[in-house]
Amino acid sequence: MRYISCVLIIMILLTGCASDSGKNGPTTITLTPVDMFSGNAAKLKPFLGTMSGAFKLRYEGKRPNASLDIDLWKDGKKAASSGSIGDLFFSPNEEDNEMEVMISMDTDYYASEGQEKMIKVKVATGSSLMTFTIPWDKKHTALGLLSEHELRTFHKDDAVPVWGMQATSTNTIQTADLSPESLRRLEAAILFTLRIEDQ
Repeated sequence: MRYISCVLIIMILLTGCASDSGKNGPTTITLTPVDMFSGNAAKLKPFLGTMSGAFKLRYEGKRPNASLDIDLWKDGKKAASSGSIGDLFFSPNEEDNEMEVMISMDTDYYASEGQEKMIKVKVATGSSLMTFTIPWDKKHTALGLLSEHELRTFHKDDAVPVWGMQATSTNTIQTADLSPESLRRLEAAILFTLRIEDQ
């Protein structure tokens, strides 16, 4: 009887240690693509536009300091930053380790007649709604989405593009993805880059 009690106590202690090790272990973030226009949400597409998309982010381990940077790319490399959303996993509920990001780009927005074209970018996260206005070259008229189609996992100190819109001035567009090889071929793009640091 004493032997069984000792074995049970050791198992309980080990189980408790194992459940805590996830929170103290290395932080990982998993991105899951989301079809934001499936089912009844299809009726929202005319209001959000075709340059819209969504994905879920979930972290394991210690809550990371994750930000989503908006980068302008020209000729296959980052040319400028146009905004950033910090502390993506902020939540009043400390146990909440998952959030959804929804992005919509209004590509027909002009500040006023005769001025340069502007694009309005609207981003909704788990607890916030943000709007950014980004200058855009009028010659870039062919547009296409860049998004993940498979589950991906990221680690601390990663900085990876997770969603975006590419554009060309030739009215001809090539299919592309978010791989470094594909991004190097882009004429112009707005990319959302996930940056992960420790809290």
